Amino acid sequence: MLNKNYRIYPATRIILTILIIIGSIFTGWLIGEDTISLFFDNIATIQNNPPLWLVVPNFKVDYLLYLPAILSIVFTIIVNSVFKKQNKIKRFITVIILTFMMIRYILWRSLSSLNFDDKVTGICSILLWGIELFFVFSPLLQNLMMLGLKFRNREANRFRQIVMDGSYQPTVDILIPTYNEPYDIIKKTIVSCQGINYQRKKVYLLDDGDRQEIAQLAYELGCNYITRADNFHAKAGNLNNALQHTDGELIAVFDADFIPQESFLIRTVGFFQKQKLALLQTYQSFYSPDPVTRNLGLENSFPPDVEIFSRHYQVVRDSWHSALCYGSSFLVRRSHLMEIGGFCQNSLSEDYHTGVKLSAQGYEVAYLNESLSAGLSAENIFGHIRQRQRWARGTIQSLFIAENPLTIRGLNFWQRLAHFEGIIQWFTSPLRIVIFFLPLLYTAGIIPIEASLSEIVYFVVPYYCLQVGTFAWLNFRSRSAMISEVYNIVTTFPVAWEVIQTLITPFGSIFKVTPKGTKCDRYYFNWSLASPLCFVLGVNVVNLISIIGLILRESLGELNSAGGIGLILFWNVYNLMIISLSLWAMLDIPKPNNYEWFNICEGVRVVIDEHIYQGMMTKICDVGALVELDYLSSNLVNGKQITGEVNQNQLSINSEKMEIIAQNLYLEGEVTEIKKTKNSYQFKVILETTNIHRYRQLIARIYCLNNHPWLGLNTASEWQTIYLLFKSLIITPWRWLSYSFYQRKSLSNPISSDVTNDDKKESPSVIN
Repeated sequence: MLNKNYRIYPATRIILTILIIIGSIFTGWLIGEDTISLFFDNIATIQNNPPLWLVVPNFKVDYLLYLPAILSIVFTIIVNSVFKKQNKIKRFITVIILTFMMIRYILWRSLSSLNFDDKVTGICSILLWGIELFFVFSPLLQNLMMLGLKFRNREANRFRQIVMDGSYQPTVDILIPTYNEPYDIIKKTIVSCQGINYQRKKVYLLDDGDRQEIAQLAYELGCNYITRADNFHAKAGNLNNALQHTDGELIAVFDADFIPQESFLIRTVGFFQKQKLALLQTYQSFYSPDPVTRNLGLENSFPPDVEIFSRHYQVVRDSWHSALCYGSSFLVRRSHLMEIGGFCQNSLSEDYHTGVKLSAQGYEVAYLNESLSAGLSAENIFGHIRQRQRWARGTIQSLFIAENPLTIRGLNFWQRLAHFEGIIQWFTSPLRIVIFFLPLLYTAGIIPIEASLSEIVYFVVPYYCLQVGTFAWLNFRSRSAMISEVYNIVTTFPVAWEVIQTLITPFGSIFKVTPKGTKCDRYYFNWSLASPLCFVLGVNVVNLISIIGLILRESLGELNSAGGIGLILFWNVYNLMIISLSLWAMLDIPKPNNYEWFNICEGVRVVIDEHIYQGMMTKICDVGALVELDYLSSNLVNGKQITGEVNQNQLSINSEKMEIIAQNLYLEGEVTEIKKTKNSYQFKVILETTNIHRYRQLIARIYCLNNHPWLGLNTASEWQTIYLLFKSLIITPWRWLSYSFYQRKSLSNPISSDVTNDDKKESPSVIN
C-alpha cells in the first residue's frame, strides 16, 4: 500500500513523463500506428540517402581513406609534444578542430548510421544514438566553455601585498567541522590552522560528536571548542550553529582532514576587497593516493581522482561565473552568508547549494586555481564509492529544492547551462550500464550501427583518436582518458542506483561522513560492490565465446556484410579488460597504519650517543623519519669536525635514541630499525610527538610550507596508461597471491608471532 506521506516531485514527474512519451512512441511504432510509422519511414529514407559529404568518397588511391585518421593522430602528437603548455591560441586551435570532428561524427551518426531494417533494430539503434548524444554533450559544452578561460593567480599576487602591508586585514574565523574523524587527524588540522600566517584570526573546532577527548585536545592546543546538543542537518547544521557563536567578518572552512598552508589567508583574504565577492573557493589537493590507483599500484603515475575537478572543471566553471563551493578550503563573507540565511540545510551538498544561493542574490562566487591546502583521499574503495554516491545524491537533489540552479531567479542563461551540465553528468552511470551489454545485441543479430569498415575508418576512428589524444592535454594533465574509464566503471552500478533512488525519494538518505584514518592489515575484496561487475564480466565472457564460435562456424550472417565483426570484437575485448581492471581496483590492499610517508632530501645533523653526524633525511611522516648516514660521515665532537667511519657495532647495539636537527626543526625519536646498504646505514626513527612545540614544527615542515611532494604530478600519457593498466592487470593478482602466501607463512611461524612489544624494544635490528 502506498505511504500517504509519499509524494512525487515535479522533477520526477517530468522525467517519468519523458520516459512515458518515448515508450509510447516506440510502442506505437511496434503496433503499426500510421503517423508514427510514417515518421520513422521518413527517417529511414534519410539514412538510406545521406548527404554526399557524409558518404565515404570513392578514392582512387586506397590510402586516402586513412587520411583523416592519420591527420588526427598527427595533430594529437603535435598537441602533446609541441603545444605542451596551454595558452589562448593553442587552446583555441585544439578546441575548434576537436569540435569540428565531434560535430562531423554526430552528423554522420544521426544521418547515415542508424539501422531501420526492422522495428526492434530501429528502436535499439535510436536508443544507442540517444545515449551517445548524451555522452557527447558534456565534453562538447566543456570544450566550448574552455575558449574563455580565466585564472586569478595575478589577482592573488596583487591582493597579497595589500594584506601583508596591513591595508586590508578583516577578522577571520576558521571553522573545522568534525563528527567522528580520528584524534590524530583532527590534531594535525588544528595545528596547521593555528599556524596560518595571519594575525586577525580565531580557530574553532566544531565537534558534532561531542567527544570528551576531542574537547580536551582543543583545550591543550588552545583552540576554541563548540559543540551542540543534537546533530540536525549534519555538517550544514554544525556550521550554522557556529555562526551564532562567532563574529569574524570572513569565515574560512576546512574539513577535519584538510591541512592549509601557512599562506592560505594571505593569498585569499585580499579578494574580499571586492564587495560583490561572497565566496572564494580554492584548489583542493590530496596528499594521499585515491584507492583506485593505490589498489592497482599506479599511485605514482596518476594524480588522485578528484584532481581533475580542481585543475580543470572549476577553472572552466569560474570562467562562466558558475564556480562551485565544495565544502572545504573556502572563504565566505559573513554578511552575505547571513543575508541568505546561512549555509543551505535542505540537501546533502550544502556547500554547492549555498554557492548557488549566493550567486542568485547577485553576489560573486569565485575560484582561485592555486593549491593552498591538502586533504586525505578516501581510505578504501567503499569510502570512495560512498563519497561519490553522496555527491551524486546531493547534486541531483538540486532538482527538488528551492536552490535549483535551473529555476532559481538571479542566474543567467550561461550559469544555468553550466550547472545543467554538472547535474546531468551523474545520469551517465545508468546509461553506461547499457553499453556493457551492447555486444549482446550484435550476437543476437541486432545491428544498431549500420556502418561499413570504410565508414568506421573514415568517420569513427579520426574522432576517437582526437578525443582520446587531447583529453589529458585539455584537462591540464590531471587525468588520462583510459584511467578515467576505470574510475567511471568502478562507480557505475552504485552511483546508478543512487541516481534512481534520488529521483524516487530525493531526501531518503542522511549525510554520511566518508571514513578517514582507517587501517587494514590484509587484502579485502568488497563482494557486495563488485558483484554487478562480476555478472557483467561473465556475460561478456560468454558473449565473446559465442562470437568466436560464430566465426569458426562461419555463421556470422549480416555481421560480416555490415563490417561489424571488428567493431563487436573490439567492444567485447575492451569491456573485458576494463571491467577486469575495475574489479582489481576493488581489491583493497593492506594499509597497516594511518600515516603517509613523503620523500624528501634534506641535510640534517644527527646526534647518536653524544656523537654528531652529518646525515640526510630521505623520508618523513607524522610520527617517523628515515635518516641515512654514509659509512664515511662527518663526525662533530666538541664542535670540531672529524671524518671517520661510522661504528657498526655501536649503531647496531647501543643506539636506541636519536636527535635530528635541521633548519627550524628539532626532533627526538627512538631508532626502531637499522638497515645496512652498500654505502650507508639507514635509520628508521619513530618520533616523540608529545612536545607540542616540536609537533607544530614537524607538521609545518611536512604540510604547511610551499614545496609539497604531492604537487605537480601529471597523468601518464595515453600510451603509457595503456601499458600501465595492462601491466597492472597482470601483476595485481600475483601481488595478492604472494601477499596471501606470505601472511599464511608468517602466521604459521611461532617465532614471529610470539615476539612481544617489550622484546622488540631491547635493541634496533640491523637488516642487511
